[in-house]
Amino acid sequence: MENNETNQTNDKVKATMDSLNDTFKSAADEARSKAKEAAPKVKEALKNAAHDMAYGAAFGASFAGALASEFLPQSVKDGMCEGSSAGKSAAKKTADKYKAKGSGESECSA
Repeated sequence: MENNETNQTNDKVKATMDSLNDTFKSAADEARSKAKEAAPKVKEALKNAAHDMAYGAAFGASFAGALASEFLPQSVKDGMCEGSSAGKSAAKKTADKYKAKGSGESECSA
């Protein structure tokens, strides 16, 4: 009798473990499926967010610069123009130096 009860208990434990295993496998499969469905939407949302952030930053900088140029004295405008040119030139020299070393950096068409 005791052996029969032990077998029944073992069978119940095995059935419970099998059921849990099936449940976890099913949940993992469903999670993978849902992730594959969601990935393109998430990717598109991130792309749009990056675009909108870049647009906002560029708009803000351009607007502030254009507005300031309307109110600043010519000497300040000249200084900003010269500083901008010098900064652009220094950035180009630095980029050219890294390109010559073959750093693998991608080029920007801007």
